[in-house]
Amino acid sequence: MVKIVTDSTADIPRDLAQQQGVLVIPDIINFGLESFREGVDISKSEFFARLITSETLPTTSQPSVGEFMEAYASASGNGGEEVLAIHLGSTFSGLYGTAKLAADSAPKVPVTIYDSGLLTLGMGLLVLEAAKAARQGATLAEIVNMLDRMRPRTRVIAVLDTLEYLRRGGRLSRVSATLGKILSVRPVIQVYENQLTQLARTRHRQNSLDRLVQFAEMHAPFEHLLVLHTAALDAAASVADRLSHLNSGARPAIIEAGSVIGTHAGPGAVGFACVTAE
Repeated sequence: MVKIVTDSTADIPRDLAQQQGVLVIPDIINFGLESFREGVDISKSEFFARLITSETLPTTSQPSVGEFMEAYASASGNGGEEVLAIHLGSTFSGLYGTAKLAADSAPKVPVTIYDSGLLTLGMGLLVLEAAKAARQGATLAEIVNMLDRMRPRTRVIAVLDTLEYLRRGGRLSRVSATLGKILSVRPVIQVYENQLTQLARTRHRQNSLDRLVQFAEMHAPFEHLLVLHTAALDAAASVADRLSHLNSGARPAIIEAGSVIGTHAGPGAVGFACVTAE
């Protein structure tokens, strides 16, 4: 049986990952000199409480090569089974390169590294489908082929409630962030095929959520649809209710994104991850 491994930026709830037999390698969140393993040493509620009140923005770091090697060896039974490691898009972080180095450094552990080209629950959907196929007895080649067909149909679209955290993280100029605050600019962004692009600029909270729903309608019908948020459950629930008609009448599941995504997006972000129908 193929074993599926991912990292915590997939934002799969811990109990669901365990249930589906997915091994999750935690990324690291640093608040000053304090370091926490995402999803292990700090809960989402604890993280967002500190994020909102902290004067210093936390930083994120990837696991070491050794930690990847240890996880892969554990998943494979030290070489007994093939491992498929699905990680965040290679253009978004050095994590993908570190994962490949770890796989190449452990020749006795048969590890295939797969570039999801995605972040958060977009990657999470790929991981869960891979785990499902593995449980059903699919071969490694069959699972990779499935992912290759699924990935171009998978995307994450979200609206940020503030540009401040991108600015504080060095990903946006102070001038742009200040202008965005004055004008109440809330960008609608898309993560798709290793690219992060801006789809629209909105000024008011309700308008931004309306645009989010419109983009969802543009990409329907769906095979899978999830709503995600960063400490914005009420807004996410409202969006999920409005997307029910695109999900066979059922409200899409709502999942809170984790610490790595929250560090860069800030609180108040709402979005959806989807796989369009073939």
